Amino acid sequence: MWHWYDKTEEWLAVVLLGGTSLAMLVSSIARAIGQPFAGGAELAQFLFIWTAVLGADITLRYGGQVRIDALIVRLPMKLQWLITGASLLLMLVFLCFLAWYGFALATSNWQRPMGVAGLSYGYITLALPVGAVLMIVTLLRRIWDVGVVASLAADDEHPVEETL
Repeated sequence: MWHWYDKTEEWLAVVLLGGTSLAMLVSSIARAIGQPFAGGAELAQFLFIWTAVLGADITLRYGGQVRIDALIVRLPMKLQWLITGASLLLMLVFLCFLAWYGFALATSNWQRPMGVAGLSYGYITLALPVGAVLMIVTLLRRIWDVGVVASLAADDEHPVEETL
């Protein structure tokens, strides 16, 4: 099941990025020939925000996020586990706050139109809580699959987690 979930998310991110480029291209060409497409920039912004959110989750899935661990990797495995576990807990709490307050923000912005495109601003603000929920799922999957210490490491550098 996770294979299809991962591939669908990656495919959707590529399609949204392509849509962003296409919207900007069409908008630029239309402006150059004297027939401006007023909602082109707003549509590109909408697609790019969703692309960025999906891209952030895909990056987290492969451990590609920024991690400064020059000191942590020199500590005993038990201490690495404690520090990484605390970091993961803080990340999960923060993502839960983003999801909770983000859904409230999205529903409060649903009636607000976005410029000339006429899209609801709620579609844009919905990207934040949806992305947070996707990242919560990703973090929990990584912890389950590779353990606490390796969950924040890049896929090509998983340390072997010893029993505590």
